[in-house]
Amino acid sequence: MKKLSQEQIDQLFVFTKKHLVEHYDVQVELVDHLANAIEAEWEINPNISFTAALEKEYKNFGVFGFSGLVEQKQATLQNHYWNVIKREIRSFFSIPKIVLTLALFYVLFRFYSNPTELGEQLWFSLEVVLLIMTLALWIYQYRKIKNSHKKYLIQSISNYFYSLPCTLIVFFGFSVKSNPSLFTIVLSSTTTTLYILFVAVLFFKIIPLIKNEIGLTEKKFQHI
Repeated sequence: MKKLSQEQIDQLFVFTKKHLVEHYDVQVELVDHLANAIEAEWEINPNISFTAALEKEYKNFGVFGFSGLVEQKQATLQNHYWNVIKREIRSFFSIPKIVLTLALFYVLFRFYSNPTELGEQLWFSLEVVLLIMTLALWIYQYRKIKNSHKKYLIQSISNYFYSLPCTLIVFFGFSVKSNPSLFTIVLSSTTTTLYILFVAVLFFKIIPLIKNEIGLTEKKFQHI
């Protein structure tokens, strides 16, 4: 059976990069797939050239080429971590964690019901600290990826999750209003409670989990 040479395998890596696949782990998977497909094609048609066999297999990926596969993998990975987040947040509404959730909601309800100048200043300070922490973490991870010789899909997912606290705090715009209605108080208390739980899960569960996955991925591909 006709096999690919090392030079041809290197050409496959160049081919995937040329078609906008920047993550090394995805490149490896695609190169393995393309190599097997080309060798299978050679069994049927041994006279077909390497380039022709490659182009034939690439057409099977459709109009969008490899981008559809990459987006699918990103979506699958994001959904995995979102499911972990949802599962962890749901746990705060079951015994015994629900006691902490209700206590947090009560404190926020009192805060939004009776806003004071000192309370507003403290709340604003907490928001600023969170924004700085999130931006610092995102910049650190971005620079680490930029300086890395190999980029992995899990790293791009990490940047997405690291930026969420900033994105959500800007989107929700937690503000303290004078003489708020009961509906506004309940809504603000609820959304802020969920936000705080989300941030807690993100920093104490998801980020350590992602860091561990990055380490395992780097170890897996360091000799490839």
